[in-house]
Amino acid sequence: MITGATEAHGTHLPLGTDMILPSYLGNHIAEKTNAIVLPAIPFGDSWTFIPFRGTIAISPITLTKFYVDVMESVFRQGFRFLIALNGHGGNEGSLRQAASIATSSDERAVIVVNWWKDLAAKTRKEVLETPDGHAAEDETSEVLFVRPDLVDVSNVVSARVETKYRIISGVYREELMPSAIYGNPKAANEEKGKAIIEDAINELIELIEQLEKGELPIVRD
Repeated sequence: MITGATEAHGTHLPLGTDMILPSYLGNHIAEKTNAIVLPAIPFGDSWTFIPFRGTIAISPITLTKFYVDVMESVFRQGFRFLIALNGHGGNEGSLRQAASIATSSDERAVIVVNWWKDLAAKTRKEVLETPDGHAAEDETSEVLFVRPDLVDVSNVVSARVETKYRIISGVYREELMPSAIYGNPKAANEEKGKAIIEDAINELIELIEQLEKGELPIVRD
């Protein structure tokens, strides 16, 4: 189950960045394992980016109900484990809530993998020069590797607004996230993206192999 979003990513990355990246991972995993990959869900909770052109936002309530229906449909087919490979931070809450509903009976488990932070953590620390963000060095590098034809390098700008407290406001969204960017995409390159993506694929393969043995990815002391 691949979950993404359609939203602004500066003016240098495609609107479907959060779907393109996890879809690339999913397709490569399908080639190397027995995992079945569902069609990607291209829309998500993109409230933060509503003021920016091209953004399509789904309410958390609607999104949660939709995820529940998908998850329960999968489990009705006899599957025990479902990996929710998530490409968008705004979907996290809905995925967790949906998973808690869909796994309330039988031997079922949803493993939510927020790929940009749960996978390739060591590699990210090694290759990235600036902090993770939105349309920043990390995502730009990854899209440069996966779909370089969709990156407009002539429109790359840097923007990062820091606040001491978490500010949530529909009025100040453009002020808090200038140009729909949070970070420095100027430091991005294809080699960094390649290293991150390849490491992420390897970790996902390990996860699937573990689930195929009937084991949850649990570390016990």
